[in-house]
Amino acid sequence: MADHRTESPELMAERYGRSGPGRDKPGRGLLIAVSAAFLVLVAVATWFIVRTVTAPLDASVHSWDPPRGDVLPVTVEIRRDAGLAVTCDLVAVDLRQIVVGQLELEVPAGPEEHLRVDAEIPLQGDGIAPELTGCRPAD
Repeated sequence: MADHRTESPELMAERYGRSGPGRDKPGRGLLIAVSAAFLVLVAVATWFIVRTVTAPLDASVHSWDPPRGDVLPVTVEIRRDAGLAVTCDLVAVDLRQIVVGQLELEVPAGPEEHLRVDAEIPLQGDGIAPELTGCRPAD
C-alpha cells in the first residue's frame, strides 16, 4: 500500500475528480455559464413575445369610493388594442370576502388604447371593496 505522502498531485487530483478526461479543458466553466445565461435570455424573450401576442388586453381596478346607497362606485383602468370592445366582470365583497354584488361591464370599441371607465356595482349587502375577476374581448 502506498504512503499517502508519496502520492503525486496528479494522482490525488484524479482520485478526487479534479482531473481526468474532459476535466483539463480550460474555460469549460465559462462556456457552461455563458450557455446557461443565453438559455435564460432566450426563455425570458420568448415569454415576453408570447405575452405580448396573446394578451392585447390588460385591466385593473384603479380606484373606488365608499358605497352610496345600494351601489359601489368603481373606476376600472383598461389597456387594450384600439378598436377592441371589452367585457369585464366585477364583483363587490364584504368584510368576510363574500360576494355581495356583481356587474358585467361592457366597454365599446373605440380609438383609445388606455382608458378609465367609471361603473357602479349593484349591492345586495354591505360591500366594501371591488374585485376585477377578469376581462375578455366582447363577443
